[in-house]
Amino acid sequence: MEVQERANTGRVYSLSSGPSIPEWLGERARRNLSKRDIKIRRRIELLQDLSMPVASTRLAASPNGKYLLAAGTYAPRIRCYELEELGMKFERYVDGDVTDMTFLSEDYGKFVLLRSDRTIDFHAPYGYHTSIRLPTFGRALAYEPTTCELLVAAGGNKGRNVSGSSGGEVYRINLDEGRFATPYAYNSSADEAVGGNCIAVSPSHALTALGCEDGLVRFWDNRLPYNDTSNLSPLVSLDVTSAASSSLDKNKNVISNLFGNQQNQVTSLAFDSSGMKIVAGTSNGCVSLYDMRSSQPLFTKEHRYGLPIHTVQFHKGRGSGNLSILSGDSKVVQIWRAESSSSFSSSPETEGSNKFSLGSTISTIEAEADMTHFLTIGDASDPQGQSSGLILCAGEQQKIQSYYSPALGPAPKWCSHLDNITEELEEKDIKRRRRGTRSSDVDGYLEENEVAENEEDGVYDDYKFVTRSEVESLGMQNLVGTPLLRGYMHGFFVDASLYSRVKAVANPFEYDDYRKKKLREKLEAKRASRIAPKSASTKKKKDAAPKALVNTDFATRLEGRKGAQSKSGKIAKKMLEDSRFGDLFTNKDFEIDEDDFQFKLRNPSGVAKPKEGDDDDEDEPKRDNRGEDMDSDQEDDDGSDGEVEGFSKVNVEEEEEGWGNERGDGEVEGFSKVNVEEEEEGWGN
Repeated sequence: MEVQERANTGRVYSLSSGPSIPEWLGERARRNLSKRDIKIRRRIELLQDLSMPVASTRLAASPNGKYLLAAGTYAPRIRCYELEELGMKFERYVDGDVTDMTFLSEDYGKFVLLRSDRTIDFHAPYGYHTSIRLPTFGRALAYEPTTCELLVAAGGNKGRNVSGSSGGEVYRINLDEGRFATPYAYNSSADEAVGGNCIAVSPSHALTALGCEDGLVRFWDNRLPYNDTSNLSPLVSLDVTSAASSSLDKNKNVISNLFGNQQNQVTSLAFDSSGMKIVAGTSNGCVSLYDMRSSQPLFTKEHRYGLPIHTVQFHKGRGSGNLSILSGDSKVVQIWRAESSSSFSSSPETEGSNKFSLGSTISTIEAEADMTHFLTIGDASDPQGQSSGLILCAGEQQKIQSYYSPALGPAPKWCSHLDNITEELEEKDIKRRRRGTRSSDVDGYLEENEVAENEEDGVYDDYKFVTRSEVESLGMQNLVGTPLLRGYMHGFFVDASLYSRVKAVANPFEYDDYRKKKLREKLEAKRASRIAPKSASTKKKKDAAPKALVNTDFATRLEGRKGAQSKSGKIAKKMLEDSRFGDLFTNKDFEIDEDDFQFKLRNPSGVAKPKEGDDDDEDEPKRDNRGEDMDSDQEDDDGSDGEVEGFSKVNVEEEEEGWGNERGDGEVEGFSKVNVEEEEEGWGN
């Protein structure tokens, strides 16, 4: 469990943090693993197997508050959890990805799934019941209990709605008669196909709201009779995006639209329990709260990420006057205040200046992975979770993320132990602060500064994922089909310890390569610590060629050397004046890369050593520590006889007679002349 600290709103507890356990492990193996791994032993598991093999896409709570339905992949499936029993009730596979789902009864006896392949599945307690096909792809579901109709928001089709014009439709399936009813139709002002992204039904009166791609929210009254053709057209429309833009401009709270010229869309809708307020989320991360009696928003807020708002929800909280709004994108879940406190009078001038004002931020929940949907989960006394502080999030990871925020409300009855845990943790934190110690995590449940690392590519901590080619390279083909290799997608899972042993046998020289690599790194680090000679003096940099845009140090050295009468000076002058070398100092493609391996190989100290003759005074020859002349060009010009100390000059004409340091009689100093005739008698020295 991790803790997210918030400045003014308390803590948010991430209950789903920690390593994942493979689902094929038995109960005994799980217990043994928890004994060895402290991270697994300290984690909190709300529900048994509250996860999916790859990712979860959608969540739904039953109307009686006793069951939770989750959809995920891969393969596409649904899982039903019984909350009071803290475990999974059943699991069913489906033929396509689940786009949306809703309950038709109080429990799991009847529920419906909207699949991504234009199919609607109906399920009963015994399993799959029947399915129907839609004319176009559906995007969202809603159940209207007063008319016993299932409403489906679908994509728009140009010239295919009921009126024959461009726009879209809302499909109506009469569950009492078991047939399609005449769909709701709407037209677009731009003569384009406009689809519906989200749909919501008011819990207090039969009013249906549809969020569309053109930024409008269209309303229908379901109480009108079927034979009334005017009921097929929207009763009224609400322009959400225009009102939101004007509100943001007024409050000087505008950010750039990350979607460019793409039209702003309504992506999520929700009614409150009274039916007098509605909240809408848009595709550019804006959230607007409306009173049903006005076309102007009460407030408009932004998520600052520019990502579409996939879910919005009202939350009553503890007591009256604590109505809040939860809105989520793929990164965060923001909690806004939907009512101002009685002790603070809200006005347009003071809005947002107090933490109890309308539209102020209550809390923020940062997701561990990209989220696709969330909901507040309750119990039998609170089926919709209107006073619960527990939030479940479906996202792009195996676990279904769970967060507990005491600022929202208490934990549901089926997990009331969360309140005891959090209170104990807060007491320990208060004692720690009194002692003057500081800890980022909770003592007794979390290690010091310990954050569970996310598994790379969905691989478990104790298991290594290998592809089929890696299995062949390691010589483990004979283990395919045994419990030691668990098939998973395009490869296998193998125990980490077994993988290490097999790899050590398959690559016996891997350790030697590792030692060489470490030795090479140490040598490079040692070379980098050497003191590098100065590349050029400050005086020469000032005198460098003004046209040199790249390789300025090289140009400086050539500029200082071109005045010399030596051979190197002539070459330097030729390089500076020849047009063929012009790009060497102006084109960045010819710039010397000092980080290149070849450059470092030839210059281990990091900077090329200046060549001889690169001094401020070109006329004065270089001399070593003994004061002797070290300029090779100067040696050619002076009039010395060419004799070197310790040696005498060799006469080419007398080469056959000797080396030139012989005695007059032909004997070498230190040796006597050998008589060939007396070779058998001795050496002669």
